[in-house]
Amino acid sequence: MGRLIRTFLVNDQTDGLKTLEISNMTIKATVFPRPFLKEFLARDEAGRPGVYMLYGSEIDSSESPMLYIGEGDPVSERLKSHGVKKDFWTEAFVFTSKDDYLSKTQIKYLESKLIDLAKETKRVNLDNVNASSVPTISEVDEAEVQQFLDAIQLLVRVLNLPFFDPLSYRSRPPKDDEIIYEYRVKGHLGRMAIRDGKYVLLAGSTAAKEFRTSASQNIKRYRMSLEEDGAITAGEQEGELIVVRDIPCDSPSRAAVIICGGSAAGPVKWKYNGKTLKDLEQMQP
Repeated sequence: MGRLIRTFLVNDQTDGLKTLEISNMTIKATVFPRPFLKEFLARDEAGRPGVYMLYGSEIDSSESPMLYIGEGDPVSERLKSHGVKKDFWTEAFVFTSKDDYLSKTQIKYLESKLIDLAKETKRVNLDNVNASSVPTISEVDEAEVQQFLDAIQLLVRVLNLPFFDPLSYRSRPPKDDEIIYEYRVKGHLGRMAIRDGKYVLLAGSTAAKEFRTSASQNIKRYRMSLEEDGAITAGEQEGELIVVRDIPCDSPSRAAVIICGGSAAGPVKWKYNGKTLKDLEQMQP
């Protein structure tokens, strides 16, 4: 069954202030670039309790993007402060309830859970210095807040942000009728399936341990993050890595660089029955 999510462009601009609401749920997301902070502070949502995320990167840094997760009751005072004291962020994502039912304890719980999720996925550098402990809440409150937390994760994915998407997950054996693409390079074999809109590098694939001389810092950092995540480990053969967990990728090229350790044109490297992924996609009606 599908889900209805309504997006409203407040300024009639795609890159301006906008709101997102999920049908039959009380959650409301307000998204805006930093120059619209003053406009957001004048809105009703700013006067409500909620959690928020500030996203961006240091201008002189080659590190991964940064994320700060916070809470406020109301959110306005904290965001005013961050507008002065935090320089890295370029976008804000604020999550409030349309019926004001969130309590201080509940938003502290949400903040803590979101921070834990961001730490687990290792997609961004967290700007949160102090760890946020999970407050004790009742069983009923926890069930309600969990629905709110699930909704936040859904809206973040709708916005095409990877904050809470795991780098890898437990391997799932291919189905008998599933198309499995292969990429062979220097004795190593990568195997990939297309699942749920992702190019999934399958567990059991092998990869070159050494990076190519042309490999960018982003490629090196990405594959090293997968090693830290436990998705890739040293293989039995010298100079070999093995994929031990399925790795979802946004593009076939991203899956290919894991195998070869450098830049690769995924659409022409991945093949099935002698035909490239590019050829097979062009053959589709």
